[in-house]
Amino acid sequence: MTFSEQIVYAMFKPAKYKEMLSLKKSRAVLFVITMMLVLGIVNFVIPVGAFITSLGGFGDLFENKIGNITYQDGTLNDDRKYDISYDGIHFLIDTEDELVADEKLKKDGVYIALGSKAVKLSAVSGDSYVTYKTIYYSGFLPDGFSNQSLINNIPFIYGYLFFVFIFSCVGYFIKYAAFAVLLGIMLDPTAQRLGINLGRGQMFMLCFYGETLGIIISNFNAALGLLPSLVGSFIGIFVTTRMITTALAYMHQGNKL
Repeated sequence: MTFSEQIVYAMFKPAKYKEMLSLKKSRAVLFVITMMLVLGIVNFVIPVGAFITSLGGFGDLFENKIGNITYQDGTLNDDRKYDISYDGIHFLIDTEDELVADEKLKKDGVYIALGSKAVKLSAVSGDSYVTYKTIYYSGFLPDGFSNQSLINNIPFIYGYLFFVFIFSCVGYFIKYAAFAVLLGIMLDPTAQRLGINLGRGQMFMLCFYGETLGIIISNFNAALGLLPSLVGSFIGIFVTTRMITTALAYMHQGNKL
């Protein structure tokens, strides 16, 4: 069985799950890693990449678009205002005041708003304003910080984004591995009654394979916004349960032959 077949069978052929459980552990590990990378790409790399592209790239942003930035004696100055939005995320620079006033956050969404003394992370919905965090520049910016400093730090920005991508993949693994373990605990008595004796690792992979199509459906739906996220999640859970129980039925039928 090739690796591509393993992926296709996980999504569409529960009758093949028994054969897949006999594959080497390394193949199972590779499958799990691949799925987590796919989720990281869909949910993090593509949106962040699109946002960076909408900015024109960090180089063009820092050199030409945000104005001439200087930081001295705890105060940030920019000779122009800058405001860009993408998919509900707003990046705003307005150094007229120490903190960007809530009244200047005019659209719904999440704001990264830079004033002269601090950047604040806020959310706006209708007439409601919530500031999650205010970070003062004095805690991390050195005197003399400028556009060139930003340009020099572009490799570190991409390095940071790479680590965020890895951590997001780990987060997805924890989420879906925990769900696979829970499903395994719930379905193990059923498997035992059907005469299907699986070890813990095999039951985990059975449930993880069963999750595959549901994971793809729910996460692609969230990325594309086709259906409400709750609806997409319910569809994913239904598909997962269906795939696993169908696989158990095939295994039981095979034991009877």
